[in-house]
Amino acid sequence: MKCYYATSFPQTSPWLMLPSDEENVVNTCCFYSLREEKIYTVKNVLQECHDAWCVGSSYGWLVIMDNNSIPHLLNPVSRRRIQLPQIWSLHCPINPDSIEQLRRNFIAKAVLSSDPSHNDSFVVAIIYGALPSKLGFCKYGEKGSRWRGLEGVHGEYCDVIFHKEKLYALAGDGSVEVWDFKKCSTPIKTMNLHQPFLELESVNRITKDLSKEKYSTQTYLVESLGEILSVGRVIGNFVNHEGTAICEGDLDEYGCFCPYRTLQFYVLKLNFTANKWEKVESLRDRALFLGGNQSMSVSVHDFPECEEDSIYFTDDRWDEITLDVGRDHDYDYGGHDVGVYNIANKVVKPIYEFRKWRVDPPPFWIVPNPW
Repeated sequence: MKCYYATSFPQTSPWLMLPSDEENVVNTCCFYSLREEKIYTVKNVLQECHDAWCVGSSYGWLVIMDNNSIPHLLNPVSRRRIQLPQIWSLHCPINPDSIEQLRRNFIAKAVLSSDPSHNDSFVVAIIYGALPSKLGFCKYGEKGSRWRGLEGVHGEYCDVIFHKEKLYALAGDGSVEVWDFKKCSTPIKTMNLHQPFLELESVNRITKDLSKEKYSTQTYLVESLGEILSVGRVIGNFVNHEGTAICEGDLDEYGCFCPYRTLQFYVLKLNFTANKWEKVESLRDRALFLGGNQSMSVSVHDFPECEEDSIYFTDDRWDEITLDVGRDHDYDYGGHDVGVYNIANKVVKPIYEFRKWRVDPPPFWIVPNPW
């Protein structure tokens, strides 16, 4: 493994951030380059945020929670760090015994409105809490900056993205809320697209044969060529060595160890005029990068190392990843579900071979930013 410094990072497609493969090394970040098929190592990145837990990635910056559950922005290439306001204003539990759970579970996802490298005033938006999850934000650079909640009307949120200074929030039923952060100090909801039943038909045709006992789904938002896409990820809860999803009751037949794996994706685009989702058959010359990061779309002409009409994904199944490492060894996995899915041939391929089924902390997509 070779160590590279900020000035030597080339402009490239998103890199896969990995935990160090060296034992007892906690301050080192590793990055896998798709183009070069090699690992870059950056040492002493987390010295001031020991044992940090990542909850987001935007513009080359990580949103991390330190071991006291204080949020920070960290650029692992330039090593710049920005401390954000503490999250207690969101009425999260402050029991010292729950700090570790709070650090890993309170914020499900965080995204940035702009690049902090070039703008001292930006917004951090989050999905936080559970059952139901909520929307929150912090305007960094504003006097008296603190975390505040957004009065969303939905009880569960799947994903959030920023596009042209507007926050798009996807709810579990396919509805989309749009919040404008540009016009005044308090964001204004400019759109609330409810999902009529007819809009579910495209998804139902795909998922009608998916048993809830065998499969689960996760949904993402991504902007691509000016369009807002909803990307559904179908995960086999227990997948045998042949790549077939099985019921939990059949684990004994397959030797118990059948970790969850992503098997399929489907893509819809939002028709703002008709107020409905429409099926997308091809991404054309685009590749999507999904996971705990702010979802991205890149051109395969600009980055030929990426496969066209494909979806690159990392593991963000937090309920599995954050389970205690000391659990039953037969189920000791999480963070491992990483790969690329081709929409045309419906095939999932690995992009990196892990030594263990449990990858902790889990991998993240990040665009190297040397500033």
